[in-house]
Amino acid sequence: MMKKTFCILLVLLSATVLSAQTPRQLMDRGNEAYKRGDFGKAAECYNAVLASGVESAALYYNLGNACYRLDEMGAAILNYERALRMEPGFRDARQNLELANSKTEDHIAPLPEFFLSAWGRAVVGWLSPRGWRLVVLAVLLSLGAAVAGFFLLRAYAARKRSLFAAAALAALLLLSIGCAIASSARHNRHSSAIITQPMVVVKSSPEVSSIDKFILHEGSKVEITETLGNWYRITIADGNKGWLPVDEATVI
Repeated sequence: MMKKTFCILLVLLSATVLSAQTPRQLMDRGNEAYKRGDFGKAAECYNAVLASGVESAALYYNLGNACYRLDEMGAAILNYERALRMEPGFRDARQNLELANSKTEDHIAPLPEFFLSAWGRAVVGWLSPRGWRLVVLAVLLSLGAAVAGFFLLRAYAARKRSLFAAAALAALLLLSIGCAIASSARHNRHSSAIITQPMVVVKSSPEVSSIDKFILHEGSKVEITETLGNWYRITIADGNKGWLPVDEATVI
């Protein structure tokens, strides 16, 4: 009894100490713990930073690395995915995500995708919503300069070049606006989730007594298409669908 009480007090004391520190201090403590191989402490510090309301791609990446070292592949994949949601061009996070996915039990072959859809998805994924907004601003300023050049320049050849540049930039502006809108929608959708339990049984309907359809293991990615009470209706990459309890998957 005394030992149990001491453990509870130790946990409460640790939580109090962590909460008294700034996010920057917690991040530094987490990095120091990671360097000395104390991955559990590192993950605790990174989670405390998140609990304070601070988030960043680097923070999720570091937490993913700590979870990977702890052999918690579901949590590692979840945090790498969150890092990429915030910063799609984060190469290290993508590489580590691929490595973590290679260690999961489920290897689901995705359905064939029309090449234009795949190309569009790849283009939108080049930049974060903020990155695409900056592109829109840069193109808009360039378009303004080209239009101004057309009206202010006197030489026919120079005005012609300005006109062609303005037409090309106008098309590029429309494309970048579309990418910015699609990127923001993807960022805010939160329809993807990661299986965080060692094994889950996907059901044919949102009832425990319903027919078992298939099994998923920790780290598998699913798309949530509907929520009904405490159940998610999910689709996996190969097109299979079913229902699972909400506490068996964590939204990215």
